[in-house]
Amino acid sequence: MHLSRDVLKSLILSDNLLANFADLDAQLTANGVDVRLAAIVEILEGGRLGAQKSDNRPPLLGNAVVLAGFESRLDGYAVKMKHVVDQATVKLKPLQPYLVVTCEELNTPSHLMTHIAARTSLFRLAQSGLFCTFGEAGYKGFLTFMLLPFAQSEIDLGARFAQLTFSELKGAANYADQKEASYQGGKLF
Repeated sequence: MHLSRDVLKSLILSDNLLANFADLDAQLTANGVDVRLAAIVEILEGGRLGAQKSDNRPPLLGNAVVLAGFESRLDGYAVKMKHVVDQATVKLKPLQPYLVVTCEELNTPSHLMTHIAARTSLFRLAQSGLFCTFGEAGYKGFLTFMLLPFAQSEIDLGARFAQLTFSELKGAANYADQKEASYQGGKLF
């Protein structure tokens, strides 16, 4: 069963389900919550997903633009140049993939999972697709997705670009208990 606005608001305020939101009432929707863009990072060259974790190779990253206060989201990653700004409009190049990082952080309990989707305004106004998946029960941290613009367009840091919805699980599960919980805390790769 998906959770409604009122249930989500209660969980966010009482259980810290979502942190670092700007205006909760503006970000809540009828059945979810919008998340905002904290950082955008160019992907210059693709990486490799190996059969074994040791065979993985991260992509080659280019320039990054990140909102002040969220620069730690990119710590430890080899970006060409990190521009920390109070506000910015980023020009998107057609068919240039980007990693995008949320301002908000999840604190998902063991009985909920997260569904992630692009806001329709992302493809209507910025002609961009968002490659994302779902969030595991027990996941804690910020979220990273891949953004692919299909035309030259622009996006503001701080813009609401994706929506999270939540479903209850019949039994408890926990991301940290599985064999590979590589992204706990919000790692890019």
